[in-house]
Amino acid sequence: MKILKTKDYESMTDKTIEAFIEILEKNNHKERINVSVTGGNSPKLFYSKIISILNELAYLDKIHFYNFDEVPFRNDLSTGITSIDLEELLFSKAKIKQENIHRLNVLNYKEHIDQLYKDGGLDVVLLGIGIDGHFCGNMSGVTKFGDKTRLINNIDLEGNISIPKLDLNLFHDQFVTMGPRDIMAARNIIMIANGKGKAEVIDQIVNGPVIEKVPSSILTLHPFFTLILDEEANSIANA
Repeated sequence: MKILKTKDYESMTDKTIEAFIEILEKNNHKERINVSVTGGNSPKLFYSKIISILNELAYLDKIHFYNFDEVPFRNDLSTGITSIDLEELLFSKAKIKQENIHRLNVLNYKEHIDQLYKDGGLDVVLLGIGIDGHFCGNMSGVTKFGDKTRLINNIDLEGNISIPKLDLNLFHDQFVTMGPRDIMAARNIIMIANGKGKAEVIDQIVNGPVIEKVPSSILTLHPFFTLILDEEANSIANA
């Protein structure tokens, strides 16, 4: 595990862009580069800053983008929160070709993952972390380290305070996520964490045992796992 310590949210973002682009550059000799990126709040500045950099890459057309989870709408299981987030934050603004966007959903997840491996697997994954230690949709209490990409029932997460309660009139009863087994198969993993709200869980994954109660703790065993923190997120761990 490599830990990169930064002062604040903006410097964390800049360091994340540096690490992400470095991995792309190391893989630009390949015919295809597969990346999976996160939605949510933590990467918003990352996307706003990286769009102009991506648009200058001569090999942008070789980069293929994947979402690693999806919370589907009840009236359209083919899309959901993650796809809409990534479309608004990155894909439309960076003018990513639709054929380079591969959307995981509750309907196609088995075939989707099979095809991903046929296409070479993931070269890099960019992750956030929840206060319960979850990554992707691998929530504390419903995740085993051996899990592959799978469906999770929303009702099983009723006691989990790290995620907002969904209106099940709008959203489907299940969501899909790449499991620890599939994320650990990626060649490179980058995780970002900022703010005091993440300090306790960062201490758990940096200084605590590898346990399923804290799903992200498994990532520390990956040979190319990079954890990028701001001072507040690192305030307890002192990494």
